This record gives sequence, C-alpha cells and structure tokens, in this order.
Amino acid sequence: MLFDLARLRGVTVSQAWLPDTVYGDFGNAHNLAINEASGFAFAVGTNTCEGLHIIDLSDPGNPLFAGCHDVVPGTHDAQCVVYQGPDANFVDREICFNSNENHVGIADVTNKSDPITLSRSTYPQLGFVHQAWLTEDHRFLLVGDELDELNFGVPTRTHVFDASDLASPQYLYAYEAGTTTIDHNLYVLGNRVYQANYNAGLRVLEFGDLANQEIAEIAFFDTLPSNGVGAFDGAWSVYPYLPSGTIIVSDGINGLFILTLQP
Repeated sequence: MLFDLARLRGVTVSQAWLPDTVYGDFGNAHNLAINEASGFAFAVGTNTCEGLHIIDLSDPGNPLFAGCHDVVPGTHDAQCVVYQGPDANFVDREICFNSNENHVGIADVTNKSDPITLSRSTYPQLGFVHQAWLTEDHRFLLVGDELDELNFGVPTRTHVFDASDLASPQYLYAYEAGTTTIDHNLYVLGNRVYQANYNAGLRVLEFGDLANQEIAEIAFFDTLPSNGVGAFDGAWSVYPYLPSGTIIVSDGINGLFILTLQP
C-alpha cells in the first residue's frame, strides 16, 4: 500500500484512512529496499520472484512491475545503488548487493527485464547471510550473519569484503565484538557502522582503513538490559540518517528508542 503522509498535515482528530493506491503484484514480502536515486523499489521474500521483485516508482501513484532477478535459495535483504565505486566497468549502473541466505550476491539490475548476476561469494563459518551495507565509497561491503554466533559459538561478527571488483569480491576478515549476541541489521554513515544486535542493543563502530582492520566499537546503548528470554529478543533495526543526527532504534520487546550520540 502507498499512502501520502502529507494528507496527515493539520489533522487533529483520530480517523480511519484508506491508502492512495495498492500495489497488488505480490501477496507478501519480507522487506522492501528503495533506491531513491533511481526511483525503483526492490521487494524481497515475495511469492512471485525468488530474488528481487522490481517495482518502478517513477509515478508514485501508479507503481509498476519492472522485472525479477531470481536466485536460489532467495534474497533475504538488499541494498541497491547507482554505483560510484572503484570498479570502472560498472560506474553509473544500478547495482544490488544482496544477502541471499547462503551467499552474498552482487547483481547488475540496470536492465530491469534482464538483470545479471555478477558474483556469488561465501565466507568461513557461514550461518545465514542476513543483511549487508556498503561503505560510502562503495569499496567495502559489511555483512551481518544472523546464525553464525549460534551455530559456531563465535563472538558477534561483522564480515568485511573488499568489493573493488564486483565480479570477484574478496573476503577479508570477520571483525569480532566483545559480545556474543546475534547481529541483525547494520547501516553505514560516514565512517561509522550502526548495528542493531538483538540482546546487545545498539552498537556503534568506527572505522579507518578497513583493509588493515581499523575498526572498533566507540559507543553502545542496551535497549534490553534484562537480556530478554531468547536469542532473538532486543534491538531489531536502527536508522541513523536523520539530518538532526538523531538515531532511532526499534526493539521487539521494549519499543522505540530515540537517541543522540554524544561527542
């Protein structure tokens, strides 16, 4: 469903609302990634495409199906960008960095009717490739695995790839935190990584030269001090992109946290 939030301006009483439009080309989805630069949305976990279900949002009131990028076993999450990284072969093309459960996938989706898989990558002690995010220079890809801590008894890990060659990204190492909780979603802003790590809450990492493992935690906020009753309780996701610098963290048990990172 699409709803124009501008309709809420000036409203002071509770009332029921209908959506502006309903996109009905899939019945369910796990997540939705939107590339604001291109005007396309990429739904994952749908009942139509095994990978990316691509939607043209150029007319927000009339979203249109644009194509599928199918992979096996399927795409769990994605980040799609107009690529501006070091691989000259793909500059200005629309590239998706996909967390495909048992591998990290990179796809060129410039041609929506014929997306091309560029690479499939794995790493040691892979449990479940859950979510990944690029550094702002599009050189490194930071990957969160939702099951490696449980399956292999390792500390909380962030897997680092050098993605300078999109057809052959190189796995570098796993940054290991001082916690043992499962990581869930991570996002990069500048030289910081904002992670929602379930029982460990929000963790903020700062990095320099990632190729030389210059990365360390600089701050945290525990949204679930009681540690919950299960491995998947606690901080679910984080949004660090508000112009004010305010950080929003969602917690499946304790609700929404609105935070400021002190200097």
